[in-house]
Amino acid sequence: MGHNRVCWGGVLAKLINHGTGAEITCNTEDRLIRPRKAGVDNNTRQLKKNRDFRKSGGGPLSITPRDTKLLPPWLKSHSDSSQQLELSSSFSISTLSEMALLCNLPNEILSQVTGYLDRPSDVLHLSLSSRRLYEFAKPDGWKAFLRGRFGLLGLDLDARNSVHGLTTLYRNWDRKALVARYLEPSANTTNLSTWERTKWRGPQGQTMGYQPSIDSYEEMLGQWANRREVLAWSAGTHVVVRVKETGSKPIKAWEALQDSESAIGHLEEFNDYKHLASWYTYKIPRSSEGRDDITALKLLRPHQKDGELDAVAFGSASGYLSLLSFDPERHQRKGHLYRTGHRSVGSLSISPSSRPLMAATLGDSSLSLFPIKPNNSPSALVDSLSEVTPIVPGTRDGRLWSCSFISNEQVAVGLGPSYEPIQVYEVTPTGFSSEPLRKFSPDSKFWTGERDDWLMRSNTSVYPVLPITPGSHGGSETGHVFLSGGYDGIIRLHDMRSPRGFETLFWDVTNDSAIYSLAMQGLERVVAGTSMHSMLKVFDLRFSSSHAYHYIPFSSKMGPKEPKALCPEGKNLKNSPVSGGWNLYLSPRNHVRNSNLRASYYRSSTPNSPIYSLSIPSATSPSLYAGVEGAVVSVDFLSIVDKYPDPVFASAINRFPDTGEIDVKSSYNPFDNSLNLGMYEQGTDEGLGMHLVIQDGVGTGVEKNAKARDYARFKGLDERWKDPSDGRNKRTRGQESSARRGGGERGVFLGHGW
Repeated sequence: MGHNRVCWGGVLAKLINHGTGAEITCNTEDRLIRPRKAGVDNNTRQLKKNRDFRKSGGGPLSITPRDTKLLPPWLKSHSDSSQQLELSSSFSISTLSEMALLCNLPNEILSQVTGYLDRPSDVLHLSLSSRRLYEFAKPDGWKAFLRGRFGLLGLDLDARNSVHGLTTLYRNWDRKALVARYLEPSANTTNLSTWERTKWRGPQGQTMGYQPSIDSYEEMLGQWANRREVLAWSAGTHVVVRVKETGSKPIKAWEALQDSESAIGHLEEFNDYKHLASWYTYKIPRSSEGRDDITALKLLRPHQKDGELDAVAFGSASGYLSLLSFDPERHQRKGHLYRTGHRSVGSLSISPSSRPLMAATLGDSSLSLFPIKPNNSPSALVDSLSEVTPIVPGTRDGRLWSCSFISNEQVAVGLGPSYEPIQVYEVTPTGFSSEPLRKFSPDSKFWTGERDDWLMRSNTSVYPVLPITPGSHGGSETGHVFLSGGYDGIIRLHDMRSPRGFETLFWDVTNDSAIYSLAMQGLERVVAGTSMHSMLKVFDLRFSSSHAYHYIPFSSKMGPKEPKALCPEGKNLKNSPVSGGWNLYLSPRNHVRNSNLRASYYRSSTPNSPIYSLSIPSATSPSLYAGVEGAVVSVDFLSIVDKYPDPVFASAINRFPDTGEIDVKSSYNPFDNSLNLGMYEQGTDEGLGMHLVIQDGVGTGVEKNAKARDYARFKGLDERWKDPSDGRNKRTRGQESSARRGGGERGVFLGHGW
């Protein structure tokens, strides 16, 4: 009977779901479930008056669920055409009252029903139908919806706020609602070498900006808004670390400062959203800018740390490879140095295990494996456990570009130029396998058995490799699935279980700049950093059959033509390319207030800066971090006109005392340092659907200005986006310079005049 009730819960949820147009209410007089839906038999609405039904104990009941397979055995479909349910003759009206009445169902069954619902409004409507269901929804309904709809655990005590935060986050991504700014350490930055607090001045003496390598993670502390985020990036020979805390702790700290005489000295502990932010820096001992620049960096996750010590692994161009662990509160610091043979460290990756290993590319040709927690003393160099030299087929000048653990036992290597630019090595108890476990070719004809001379010469390079985490759409619990980005500007989805070289490719028909970096936004999207124009590309990973909060259908209109050089006979491919995403320029069209860091950035960089690295702290984080030349850009997905913003940003809200409305300027841009960016939707290969728009400033006039926009053009976009022809904003077109590491020639960019 328990199984039948669970299935019946799915039918009830389908009726409650607004997507089917039905709404379930509990009638205390009839004590029966009554669907309020067009086309339902009037006799059903007046079931109390249906004497024949009560006397006979059977007959047709027009509840009209779409999926009759979910019905319990004591109900069966009368006919597919009439869409009515016929009660068996042994079924009495009292049984219907007991079994089908939502108000009388136990909380366990109601939780099963609620887990099938699609939207928060469905839970709200359910709670408004009776006092009993209202009492259920408060503690258990939102918890069941959070688990069933989003699969999110550990937030049961704050389920309603969590649902609000998640749906707001998805909405802001869909509407492209974002606020961007440069990140800069505060004046009171702790030096991890001396434990002194000084102002960080950044790398000095270089003719060009540093190339940041970024990593981050986030812990949720029992409630949606209570979080601890750790962000680290490389800046020349320096490591910069920020520890940010959100939620109740910074709110209480801010309120305590308002009545304190020493408030001015502590204001630097807060960021633009009044979150607590602690900054730390570390410089490689006896290092020289340029020669010893840090080229790769990774953070250990909470389950991998040694006690309370935060830990960061980093390697340099001169072959310095170290693991630095530190606890600022106790002034504890320890480190391990690894033997590299003075070969440059090109890439780092740490396995997801609680006893992790570290893989590193050394020089241009070697892949080495190191222990994260060595047994020897910190003063001794740590030797590698294993080392292999992958062969780059198809060229004499090929090299290794990246490495990434796609599971605890497998490491994928991106290399090239080559006709097999991805090789996967197995990690055995004795080290790396001597030969690759698998090689991937990006060409469809190559992995169907045809290997002619033309294919052997069609080489490309793969730069970033990113595993799709368990739980992602298309992801795998054992790490079979991963993404790669290449010189040809294409992102490919690979599956170790498939004989094909790739399963799906994501392609921007308007710009084929090389892909330098990749990041996953939860279960929804893949974000790519390109080699030119400080451009971010965003592609949707959600399929129509997935259980994502929103989804987009893959129609024939969205799929462009196959790239001829890539797939001469694209019709043999199982899946056509996915396009129709959107591109964001991180080169701002406005200048922020004076700052030593930003002044240096403007002197050394151009709008053509690549995006060297990307990081998103967690699947539920509203922040994205991008490393451009000489700076790190923070992109927070929030709408400045949202009357009910994400609870994560509740500490930032200031309201006008007379109206109670949100003061947009003082809440989201108190220091005039927000960036106004440009964006366009990719459209089709013929240029159809491309819409170039720019951001309005963060101020109180945004909502008023948005009302004057062309509704058809800006439908579905955040209120900050406007036409570039407004005012003195101009758009310029041009072609990319060919002097870059990757990509082709086609491209659209915005120059200084836009």
